[in-house]
Amino acid sequence: MGRPRIVEINYHDFESALRTAAAEGTRLEPTDKAKWAKWVKANNIKEAAFRSYCKGQYEQLKAVILNEDGPWRGYYLMSSVEEVCLKWDRESD
Repeated sequence: MGRPRIVEINYHDFESALRTAAAEGTRLEPTDKAKWAKWVKANNIKEAAFRSYCKGQYEQLKAVILNEDGPWRGYYLMSSVEEVCLKWDRESD
């Protein structure tokens, strides 16, 4: 597994993907604790490190997971106030 990195995603493109994921039932929210924890563990996400790094740069970040196949699959922090979206990503080996 590659080294983790934080990638900035186009906010407006992500909003569209988020609406699609919600309609298809592939959007996970932190309130769904069991599914959330399982996905985070299975994908080796370092939530505390990701949030800590991003919190210093942006306000009112909210976490969301898109649990689907394809390029939008992943763990995101987004802020509608600042129109920013950040993705936790791992480079391939």
